[in-house]
Amino acid sequence: MKNERRTGEGRLVRRAALLIDNPDLARRIAAMLAQKTEIVILHAPDRPDVLITDHLPSDVPVPTIFLGSQPETFAAREAGVAGILPEDCSATDLVIAMEAVVRGFTIVPQGLADQNVSMADSGDADPSREDGLLTTREVEVLRLLAEGASNKLIARRLGISIHTAKFHVASIAAKLDATGRTDAVAQAIRLKLIML
Repeated sequence: MKNERRTGEGRLVRRAALLIDNPDLARRIAAMLAQKTEIVILHAPDRPDVLITDHLPSDVPVPTIFLGSQPETFAAREAGVAGILPEDCSATDLVIAMEAVVRGFTIVPQGLADQNVSMADSGDADPSREDGLLTTREVEVLRLLAEGASNKLIARRLGISIHTAKFHVASIAAKLDATGRTDAVAQAIRLKLIML
């Protein structure tokens, strides 16, 4: 898209608006995102790519991530938010969720997904692609990718060489038709190969 901005490394820059009432939470989220070069925090909610909030919006003009507790998640889904994360989420989980909801996916906590809440908003996954798509080792690598692990850390955690880790990452991206690491995680979430 012509309006997309990228960092020097070619990563997409996402504009985030924070509408968080809890001042401690607002400071923590702003501090987390300030460390990410691919995120620009808007001080006024002027055409953001994603809205991050701790209260249920009356309307959802852009992809919205709700930060809240488990009892509030049902109401948040009814309000039309695209992503739901706990208030104590990590920076990595928040950035992955932001990219996923901007791309049209829905992110919900594991417990909510386990209760058979409809995920129709997240797109129709092709079940034939889910079964046997990735090897057991590739799923392990994918989970580490979702945590934001580098190839070096993946290699160390799994006891494999860095070249093997790079091979697995490339294989995962190819199998999921992903453009990069973040996109691979987003595709895996959509296909329900992993859950945040």
